[in-house]
Amino acid sequence: MKTIRQWLSVILLAGVVMWGLQNRATLRPKIMSTVSYYQTKLSDALSGKLGSQLLATDATDNDSTSSQSTTSKQSATTQSSSSTTKKTTAATATTSTQTTTTGTPIESIVQNATLSKTYYYHFSSKLSAAGRQVFKDAVATYNQTGLVKLVYGTAPKTGNTITFSAYQKKMQHWSTSIELGHGGPKIIEHISWYGTTYQNQATASLNADYSQSYSDAVAIHELGHALGLDHSTQKSSVMYPISQGKTVLSAADLTSLKAIYQQS
Repeated sequence: MKTIRQWLSVILLAGVVMWGLQNRATLRPKIMSTVSYYQTKLSDALSGKLGSQLLATDATDNDSTSSQSTTSKQSATTQSSSSTTKKTTAATATTSTQTTTTGTPIESIVQNATLSKTYYYHFSSKLSAAGRQVFKDAVATYNQTGLVKLVYGTAPKTGNTITFSAYQKKMQHWSTSIELGHGGPKIIEHISWYGTTYQNQATASLNADYSQSYSDAVAIHELGHALGLDHSTQKSSVMYPISQGKTVLSAADLTSLKAIYQQS
């Protein structure tokens, strides 16, 4: 059996050799090309070129992924921006509705106090003639509403008072804004056997270091604080925190004055 296998192997090998000789013209170029290809690859691997090519391909793939990711983020940012714009529009609409409905904001310490609409005012000795004039104009503006009654003179013991005065405050040279004045309410609570009453000992002042302070708009704004009005986000209001030269109370300003003084 062993001998037969050996003879068969010899015959098979002889057949392969004969076939190779008969087809050598076709096989030789293919064999040489294959050998050359693997020699080149082996040479590149030994010199480091193969590794550089792979890294370059990886880097290209990463850049492509990064670009796609960036595009995706930009798209998301655009959508987010669109959403923010819609929210801002909605917020603006809400603010507008609230302003129309609730009026100018009211100082927190006044909100729970029942105040008489009558005030007695006087001027500080440090207030110049120009300062007194603009505050007189402011008093006239509020008296014309009929919602409050401001009277020059000395108040009774528990009556509402307003002191008009001036102060000095130089702003820093790098400051981008100037403080023109300040004012506000001071609520005193009186408790007795017949109940609780409230008194407002308010103040309104102009910054004497700046001539811009001596204007009707500034005086009306600071008197508004004294009467209980807080800053407004509406430029049409005399209570807008940056002076717009407004000397006429807006509908929102009047709404809040009614809320404070018509409950008494």
